[in-house]
Amino acid sequence: MKQWWVVPGETGAVLELREVRVPTPRAGQVLVRMAGAGVNRGELISGRLLRIDNPNARPRPSGIEIAGIVETVSDGVDGWAVGDRVIARGSACHAELVALPAEALMTSPEPLNDTEAAGIPNVFVTAHDALITNADVTSSDSVLITAGSSGVGTAAIQIAKNLGATVIATTRSASKSEALTQLGADLVVDTTVENWASVALEELGPVSCVIDQVGGDLFPECLRAMDVLGRYVSVGRNAGPSSNIDLDLVAKNRLTIIGVTFRTRTPAETFECTKRFASDVLPLFDDGTLRPIIDRTFKFDDLPAAHTYMRSDNQFGKIVIVA
Repeated sequence: MKQWWVVPGETGAVLELREVRVPTPRAGQVLVRMAGAGVNRGELISGRLLRIDNPNARPRPSGIEIAGIVETVSDGVDGWAVGDRVIARGSACHAELVALPAEALMTSPEPLNDTEAAGIPNVFVTAHDALITNADVTSSDSVLITAGSSGVGTAAIQIAKNLGATVIATTRSASKSEALTQLGADLVVDTTVENWASVALEELGPVSCVIDQVGGDLFPECLRAMDVLGRYVSVGRNAGPSSNIDLDLVAKNRLTIIGVTFRTRTPAETFECTKRFASDVLPLFDDGTLRPIIDRTFKFDDLPAAHTYMRSDNQFGKIVIVA
C-alpha cells in the first residue's frame, strides 16, 4: 500500500511517498481504510526540526487523524464491525490503510460525508480538551480564541458558542472577519493592528479565558486582554515558543496559565480525551449544531501541495486529503 513519510532534509522535513506492507492489526486494534485524512499545522511546525544536521531526526510516517471504513477487526475488539464508518486520532494516518487501537475510534456522524468527517478528530478533540476539560468554560465566560480561522480556531468558536460563552476571535486577515462572524464570533480583532488587545477591551471588556494557538509575540497582548482570575490555555505556538511575560500582571490579576499537548500524555490519557469528546460533543454533529469547516481538499498523492497551501495561510478551516 501507499503511505506518506516525513524524512530529514536540509532545511526540514521532506515528504516521501513509500510503498509499504499493509499493517497487521494487533489484538485490540482495527484496520481502517482511509477515505479522508486531515492536514494539520503541527505537522509543519514539527517538521522544521527534521533536518539532516539534527542527530535525533528520524524518518516517521505522516498524519494524525483519519476518517474511513473498518476493514479488519482483531481479537479483543468489541463494539466495532467490518464496514463501520469511523473517525479517529492516531498515527501514520496519511496512508491507504491504518491500524488503530479500538479505543481511538469514534462513530462518524451520519449526516457527514467522509471528507467532512475527516475534519473533526484532531481539531475538535483539541478544542474540547482546551475549552471544557482544562478551562471549564461556561455561559458566563468571555473567550478570546486566537487564529480563529484555523482548524482548531473554527472548532473552538463553535464549541464556545454552543456553551453560551461570548467569543472574540483574532485574525491577521481582515478578509476573514465576516466568515468568523458568521461562524459565531461576537467580535473579530485584527492582530496586525497595534495594541489590538485595546480593541477587545473597549468593545467587550476583559476576557475570562484565552485559547491561544499563536504564542510568540502575541502572548503579552493576550494576557493584557484578560480579566482577574482569567485562564490562559496554550494550545499551539505557531509564532514561536518564546515570548515575554509580565509577571506583575500575572500576579495582580491572579491569572492561571495552562499548557496542553498530546505529546506527553499516555495512551490512556489520550483515549480519555477522545471518550470525553465523544460523549459531550460528537452528538452535536448529528443535528448540525456543530460542523467541520473544510476549506479545500487534495488527492492523496498531492499531500505536498496540501502542505504548500497550508503554508500560504489562506485557508479557513481544515485542509483534507482524500482517497
